[in-house]
Amino acid sequence: MKAAPPSRLAQAVKSAFVNLGVVACARALPSSQCTATILRYHSVSASGDYRSPTIAISPELFETQMSFLARNYVVFTLDELLKRLEERDLPRNSVAITFDDGYLDNAKVAFPILARYGLPATFFVTSDPVLGKGAFWVGWLYRAVATASDATLRRACVAMTGSTDPQATRDDVFATLATLIDNSDGDLRDNRLWELETLFPAMPPLDSPCDFMMSVADLRDLRAGGMTIGAHTATHRVLAGMEAGGVYQELVRSKSELESVLDAPVDHLAYPNGHVEENVDPVACNLAEQAGFRSAGTSRRGTVSAGAPLFNLPRQGVNAALGFGGFVFKLEEARFSLLLRS
Repeated sequence: MKAAPPSRLAQAVKSAFVNLGVVACARALPSSQCTATILRYHSVSASGDYRSPTIAISPELFETQMSFLARNYVVFTLDELLKRLEERDLPRNSVAITFDDGYLDNAKVAFPILARYGLPATFFVTSDPVLGKGAFWVGWLYRAVATASDATLRRACVAMTGSTDPQATRDDVFATLATLIDNSDGDLRDNRLWELETLFPAMPPLDSPCDFMMSVADLRDLRAGGMTIGAHTATHRVLAGMEAGGVYQELVRSKSELESVLDAPVDHLAYPNGHVEENVDPVACNLAEQAGFRSAGTSRRGTVSAGAPLFNLPRQGVNAALGFGGFVFKLEEARFSLLLRS
């Protein structure tokens, strides 16, 4: 969630490759490999104090991307894509679309665009917030940092980190504080969240629901519209390094409680903060399988190939900083590399 946006130079080069038709040539290359791209989105919104710009994309750009996918790619449900990968029966230019966290804009903005183009997607939701059991702490913290006074923000930085950097942006402060929570477990994590709650007194309590997360009714609407609901753990914890029993409970509780309200299986998982190698360890992968999931996705870049480990699937992240050219380039990254080597 905190990956730096690509440089302007890299973005310009990628856009040039797209505009010159080089990436289209890569898309037309024959390939003996059975591969697919799983795209990873978070928020589809023009603005918002509940999410970092590094995980957001405007509705206009999202619609442009979906229109492009509908014209040039075969977009499968995650179930169908993984089934075809196992059977080695995947057409060229195969894609699956996924979303992480469970933001309300997924249902209100992204879903109508997907429906307009007849494209399926999987929505990995953090179960406690969407079931009304408390705030989504990541969005809560981003809003707290974005809306706090300078004095409040300084006090919070000193209390949590022991110092304050006058050159740090609010996004920098959010990243620092979020990393503190991500790297905590058990009582330490709970105590740090409680401390944040006291340091930002203008914010609602962390045990109250958020106005920017989906509800059960939204999830049911998505399912009725042909979308898939997956799990993103119960409380958006980094699983690696946790005690195995705690990991298992995070996974099982999320899966079972979502299945209960949806009256449908929840077969797929996405690991929180899965872009960091250390955040997805073999213990978490094994426990995801034991919890009854069919697959689990990371946030690491790459394409999915036949025979790939189903509990360590790469996904290509998409945000506004990519632009349209970067998005198209990312879809064909693997084959473009083959073109350059040929």
